[in-house]
Amino acid sequence: MDVGTRVVAAPARATSEAPTSDPTDDRGLSAEQLRLGFLLLAITTFVATFALNATQALSPNFFRDEIGMDGAQNGYLIAIREVPGFLLIFVAAVLLRLGMARATALSLLIMGIGYALFASATSFSSLIIPTLIGSVGFHSWLQLHDALGLSLAKPGEEGSVLGRFRGIGFAGSLVALIVVLAVVSGVEWQTGNLLENQGPWLRGLLIMSGVAAVIGAVVIFRFPVSDNSRAAARAAPAITFRKEYGLYYWLSFLDGSRMQIYFAFAPFVLVEQFGVNARALITLLLVSSLINWRAGAFIGKMVDRFGEKRMLTIGYSLHLLVFLGFAFSRNIWLLYLTYLGYNFLFLFSIGTTTYLRKIARREDLAPSLAMGISLAHLTAVVVPIIGAALWVQLGYQFPFLFGTIFIFISLWLTQKIDVAKQRVPGSPPLAGMAHEAEREMEIERPTLPIEDDGVIGDTGAIAARDGRRPGAGDDRT
Repeated sequence: MDVGTRVVAAPARATSEAPTSDPTDDRGLSAEQLRLGFLLLAITTFVATFALNATQALSPNFFRDEIGMDGAQNGYLIAIREVPGFLLIFVAAVLLRLGMARATALSLLIMGIGYALFASATSFSSLIIPTLIGSVGFHSWLQLHDALGLSLAKPGEEGSVLGRFRGIGFAGSLVALIVVLAVVSGVEWQTGNLLENQGPWLRGLLIMSGVAAVIGAVVIFRFPVSDNSRAAARAAPAITFRKEYGLYYWLSFLDGSRMQIYFAFAPFVLVEQFGVNARALITLLLVSSLINWRAGAFIGKMVDRFGEKRMLTIGYSLHLLVFLGFAFSRNIWLLYLTYLGYNFLFLFSIGTTTYLRKIARREDLAPSLAMGISLAHLTAVVVPIIGAALWVQLGYQFPFLFGTIFIFISLWLTQKIDVAKQRVPGSPPLAGMAHEAEREMEIERPTLPIEDDGVIGDTGAIAARDGRRPGAGDDRT
């Protein structure tokens, strides 16, 4: 049965009403399989995000106090860590042949091994292999968990589904930060000297992080896979770089450039310029995780309701205010607010992912997400170096002023989003689209003229035969 017209039985109601079918719903899973898929992905998202955030929270103390690293060595290690992100398109080309569920399980297994190996490190050089292993697993998980979430989403509910999983992920972050803070505080309270006694505890927590990721791998291995998804995995290109998805690629590239500015310099503004200590930073991250845990589903629903163009425009406009806040604010409480605000605005990236899902072929989705992550890491070394030079020569404000360039371009590109016009032949049907017209498009696709940008050139004629105006019900933005 064709992907665009696959009929899926709806879950039976408590009444005697017969189940209905929705030709736009191409998930290919029963109601029981969908419930199982949501449960397994929720558990996996929680434990994987716990592992990631526990490791990140431990790293500064562990690297400085146990390994003896300085700031320059930390910069080198970050550069090494980002290399697998740039090379993800090649990693994904191998992993996706296994199918998304197995590829995700393998990614988390690799991530867990890398994180656990940190516990055995005693020097900078001994950190390099664990860093590369953990980074390969993490960056692979980063694109696969969104693809798995979208495989469970009905047309028109993509944002809501991703928002729910984002919220669950932030719950895992919250628990990880609480555990790390409790252990560090407990060691300091019991021994009176954290520096001399934290080593075994930090190494134990790193092993725990690795075990959490491996648990996620075991859980997600049972994720239900439909015949549609198996067919898409077999048909998936090794590497996807299609000009029809160019707008998604550009937005990913600009998002990555902007994030490099934030990650490299925002914490240092708080620490260096305003004397914020480690406990205050962890507290900020705890508050941020709590906010995002509760707000994830809401932002996802807003994407579904108002469309990607509107929500991304709001998000980038708020990003601009945050960057200007870091550049010009002299009030520590306002800086705390901007720090929390930027972390909250990560949720708006849901719109970029759902935009790709609506315009791309099913088999192109996962490799295109991998391409987006690779492009986001393209400037991982260059942008921080430029920002550092601006900081040294002109002041800490100027990296953030430099970052506003990426935000302005993102705002401009966002106005070009038009899901109905930018869908490629073979992309999933949109909610609210006339089903008969969609079937005719599937049947007649080989004879329809295709424009250079990949858009079907004569959809108006098909719409006219159905007695409706072209594009009616298609515009989700």
